[in-house]
Amino acid sequence: MNDIDQELTALVSQFKRALRSSATAATIAVIVTGCGGGSSDRPAGSAVADAAVMNAADPATKRPAAQPGTDNSAIVPRHARFDGKTYRQWVTSFWQWVNAIDNGPFLPNPLINCTRPISAGQSGNVWYWATPSSYFHALDVPNTPQTCDQSANVIPANTSILLATLDTFSSTLLPPGVYTPTTAAGEQEIANRFADRIEDLFVTIDNVPVTDVTAYRVATNQFTFSTPLRWVFGMPEFIYGTGTAVADGYYLLLKPLPAGSHTIHYGGRFHYLPGDFGQAATPPDYVVDITLLITVGP
Repeated sequence: MNDIDQELTALVSQFKRALRSSATAATIAVIVTGCGGGSSDRPAGSAVADAAVMNAADPATKRPAAQPGTDNSAIVPRHARFDGKTYRQWVTSFWQWVNAIDNGPFLPNPLINCTRPISAGQSGNVWYWATPSSYFHALDVPNTPQTCDQSANVIPANTSILLATLDTFSSTLLPPGVYTPTTAAGEQEIANRFADRIEDLFVTIDNVPVTDVTAYRVATNQFTFSTPLRWVFGMPEFIYGTGTAVADGYYLLLKPLPAGSHTIHYGGRFHYLPGDFGQAATPPDYVVDITLLITVGP
């Protein structure tokens, strides 16, 4: 292991200690699952609902262009399918993608910070944006607003973006701890609990507020994913391989934006309740405030 890898391992180790003491995980609380109270997905019949959406003819949402200046016109409707997938399927694909990234020293996992080019590891008509966790890049001031300037990395025309805002991820493959479930039901319960703690959510696209953001809550079914040795949540214990997980939170699938510069501002907070972490003290609210700067090509 070279010096850079040792420094990276030390950083992630420091994060793990902060995570376990503060009870928060990456992507903004990543270590949870399921759909809970207030979710637009419901535990009962959710798979049937998604199947109905997949089988429904919906040519209007196949590849629509965004219309700037109108509330939610830039976003694929929550229960529509897009390029043949439902929101739940896109979110599952996002977590399989982000967990498969090797957390090397030169291109760190996007959950650690937003210095990784948005173009790295992307392909197809939908690109993924993972919210960086403050615990990785500013352990002493976790609630500092972040500006993620990706404007130098041009996004191809006609490319959509799955914007992962505040969300949770729970898996039996996570390092041992109070947030690590041992069963599928445990994965769902943990994610459900912490996604329910998300409050004050907001999103603006080029200064235009998205209305009814809470309607974009998405809870996945249990899914399988595979990781490299240096996956983002496996260090420093080096727990890796194939595991199962559930994700829950707020995801917006943005239609292709017009050519030029765009600013996406979003955030909210996790408001924890007594007992969320057993006998441990209730941590303070975990605040998220991200300004994402992007450029879309002609």
